[in-house]
Amino acid sequence: MTTNYHDQATELRELIQRSQETRPRESNKITRNRSARTIAVTSGKGGVGKSVVALNLAIALANQDKRVCLFDADLGLGNLDLMCGLNGYWNLSHVLSGSRSLSEIMLDGPAGISILPGASGLVELADTAQGDRSQLLQQLAELDHDFDYLILDCGTGIHHGTRQFAISADTVLLLSTLETTSLADTYAALKIYHSSQLADVRVVLNRCAVRDAQQVITNLKKTSRQFLQTDVQILGCVPNDETIRRSIATRKPAMMMDAQSPACEAISQLGRLLAAQSNTYLPAAVQPFVTRLFPKPIAAA
Repeated sequence: MTTNYHDQATELRELIQRSQETRPRESNKITRNRSARTIAVTSGKGGVGKSVVALNLAIALANQDKRVCLFDADLGLGNLDLMCGLNGYWNLSHVLSGSRSLSEIMLDGPAGISILPGASGLVELADTAQGDRSQLLQQLAELDHDFDYLILDCGTGIHHGTRQFAISADTVLLLSTLETTSLADTYAALKIYHSSQLADVRVVLNRCAVRDAQQVITNLKKTSRQFLQTDVQILGCVPNDETIRRSIATRKPAMMMDAQSPACEAISQLGRLLAAQSNTYLPAAVQPFVTRLFPKPIAAA
């Protein structure tokens, strides 16, 4: 980002706020009561199955009659459309240029989910003309009011772009495997998000059985209590499953192939645990998610 990032972030927040204030009063009342829950799915390193879990979690929530938008927020390697057997050419950069609207680039995904391809246009907002910027921001703000859940398939690692998306979410799911390098990167990410004062960060262990993860869970909790003075929330484990491998090869989500397979059952359970909070859960802010993409500067590692 540019050196005047804080000034640009403030301007972007004010821009969306002004656009909301111009709406009819009754519309504003409805809008405040319909803010979606935003869940960022990320990981400390690549190759841990992050996008697979994000996609199938979105379908699991849709199977609970939730309105779900799956937002491809990987700034470099977004491929959710391909994983669903879709071929999405248009993305947010085309909305930013004015050649397409947000509704025109949205893809109809499996189980009724909506897929929003390509978040790279967001990082270009600060350098665009105010008119173009305002139009895109207003369209993105509507996502909070059209859906019950926004699932963000974020990039990997702890670089600025990924962190910016994650800290703007209400809940962060941090994926890891039991490999030593993955666990080390997961702990590094936990440190970052702890320093950013995120209230709801949960670890999901992928490609492993619960019995094999017990010692890792114990060690991760102990280390976090000792050095971060916080309790790590472990949401669950997703086991190795041949259905996942077949789904990738055939470009069809595992939940649409065999929802009773071990991995799909585990992901469905993750969805049930998340949705169980629906009656008591309050989003982090009543502002649209896109407003929270530009909060105070992110704490350093």
